[in-house]
Amino acid sequence: MFDVADSLRGGLESVATRLQQAQRIVARANAGEGGRSADAAMAQTAQAAIFDEALLGAMHARLEELKAVTK
Repeated sequence: MFDVADSLRGGLESVATRLQQAQRIVARANAGEGGRSADAAMAQTAQAAIFDEALLGAMHARLEELKAVTK
């Protein structure tokens, strides 16, 4: 069976890593540690989340293409 997510796998793994890293940075910024402000940390988190949504949208589009072809 065709793996729809195969071409997106690297991006999805990257996003997961970026979101976890951003989560740690936000926690440290909120605790008053580190050199980054909470706003910069939240901006990085938002950027990773937006990229994640774009990848999920691409995966959804591919699934819809397969659905249309198999009808």
